Amino acid sequence: MKTKVLMRGAVTAVAGVVLLTGVPGSANEGQQNTVPPVQAAGGQQPANPVGAKEVATSQDKAVASEFVKVDDTTLRLNVPLYSPHFFDTPLAVVGEDKITVGDLQQALMAVHEKVKDEHVVSSKKIFMEPLQRLINIRLVVQEAKGMELDKLAEVKEDLDKYAEQQLRQVLFQDRVKDIKPDEKRVEKEYRQAIKEMKMKTALFKKEADAKKFLQDVKAGKKFEDLREKAFNEAKAEPVGRNEELFATNEAVGPVISEALVDAKPGTLTPVIEITNGYLVIKVEDVRYVESPEKKEIAKNKVLAQQRLESLKGYKADLLKQYAKENTKLIKSLDFDAPKPGFDHYLKDKRVVMTIKGEKPITVADLAETLQMKFFHGIENAIKEKKLNREKLLALDELESVRLFRRVSLDKGLDKSEEYLKRIQAYQDKVLFTTFVEKAVKPEVSITLKDAKDYYQAHLADYQTPAMILLDGIAFTNKQLAQSAADKLRSGVDFGWMKSNAEGQIPKEARGLLVFEDQMLAVPGLPEPMQKVLTGARKDDYKLYESPEGYVYVIYVKEFTPPAAQDFELVKNAIGEKISYEHLNQQIEKWFAKLREAYPVKIYLDPK
Repeated sequence: MKTKVLMRGAVTAVAGVVLLTGVPGSANEGQQNTVPPVQAAGGQQPANPVGAKEVATSQDKAVASEFVKVDDTTLRLNVPLYSPHFFDTPLAVVGEDKITVGDLQQALMAVHEKVKDEHVVSSKKIFMEPLQRLINIRLVVQEAKGMELDKLAEVKEDLDKYAEQQLRQVLFQDRVKDIKPDEKRVEKEYRQAIKEMKMKTALFKKEADAKKFLQDVKAGKKFEDLREKAFNEAKAEPVGRNEELFATNEAVGPVISEALVDAKPGTLTPVIEITNGYLVIKVEDVRYVESPEKKEIAKNKVLAQQRLESLKGYKADLLKQYAKENTKLIKSLDFDAPKPGFDHYLKDKRVVMTIKGEKPITVADLAETLQMKFFHGIENAIKEKKLNREKLLALDELESVRLFRRVSLDKGLDKSEEYLKRIQAYQDKVLFTTFVEKAVKPEVSITLKDAKDYYQAHLADYQTPAMILLDGIAFTNKQLAQSAADKLRSGVDFGWMKSNAEGQIPKEARGLLVFEDQMLAVPGLPEPMQKVLTGARKDDYKLYESPEGYVYVIYVKEFTPPAAQDFELVKNAIGEKISYEHLNQQIEKWFAKLREAYPVKIYLDPK
């Protein structure tokens, strides 16, 4: 008799995936599964069978599990979705490619920002749909490889560039992974972010007037009196903001905030040159408004700065260890000079830098990098004397690429799991896109008749919106508004009513609607107003009560009903839409064909 082993246990508090794994011929391969599904944490567990062995779980915080002998050889698991122990557990196999719990995690994160929320991941559908998409991608990738699309020059070039870039990224990530944000720097950054200041300003047209003003204030004259005098003489003006309000550093901008870094009440800034003049500021008051969000932003900003500083120092150390620079040659290179000419440098094999284990960087390499920077016209760049200014930056790019590649290879990062996963994921993306371009798109053909047929079938989607011109009178209550509407319908002039009716809301009232003399799209109006205006026509009067409690008599001065857009104006948009739909249909057909051509085994229990 064959034995079937059933392991039962609760999933973690985050989420769980029920898997069926075992020998070929089990789980989703045509045989009926007779084992009842295991319930997730929170549900009632089956009674412990006689003779069951208890197995204690460790870091996953799952309860003890039991093993039960049953028919057939299958293992049923409750897998914690976010446990690192199950990251490589297969959920499906496509040909020889495995799709793991880790792959499903990443697919879910691409769809849901809060995927770890238990409510989000509780549905089986949320597991099966992304798994099916992953299977489809792997099917297409395998077919693309069978068609040797991975050997196309443009694909290989794309993958090589990405691989080189990611090799550096993995190196950088490894270098900075243990860096923690400096709390003192974080606190300083945070205090600047939450600082708000009440200020008095004087913006001068001339720098000399601003300097004289500042000199007089420092000599003991009163800031306010001197500022008023400058205003009266039209030498200066306030910046334009309400000086009774507090302003944040973010609001005043980086130039001004830099001058106010250590500002306290009474602080007087030096003359600050800005776009439209010369500014002097006196700080009246300072306050700090606590913000958890800004604290997190400050922490991330400081961490990014520290990582960049670490990488700069790391590069300097590596250059000493790996590189030797021909400084004299670099200084002598004059790429802007007419002689010997830029074309000469493109053939110059003199070495400007050597890096252990890498090809030396030559003058020709440097010239090619400069040429790429100014691919729109190297001649103009030479005329404007730009190349010499850029040569050190170009050298920095070249040495960084070769230096970090050599260090990454010496560390064996090109064989690391993180690097290989990144490359595999990107290769899948490139091959999928290439397959669609080469194999699927040529099968999609849209005619003008297709576009016209679609247009006729979806006329409601291709109409100009209803347009309306409104005016209105706001009253304090519905009774007054209704009385006014009745009089207007009997022939009273709207303009006279608006000027003379009693009980109107004052014009300065908060939230009062302003009716401007212009046509408005009905779909752009507030939804409650749209309902009131349903069926309205020119010269209608409708009552509308706003959220503020004002009751308006709305006068419909003009109304233009929706109209069909001209086909010529929308045919391109329609063509793109139906092309996209047909393309997706063809892709789905390909998915179906490929599932017949390649073996697919699914171990995730869909029940």
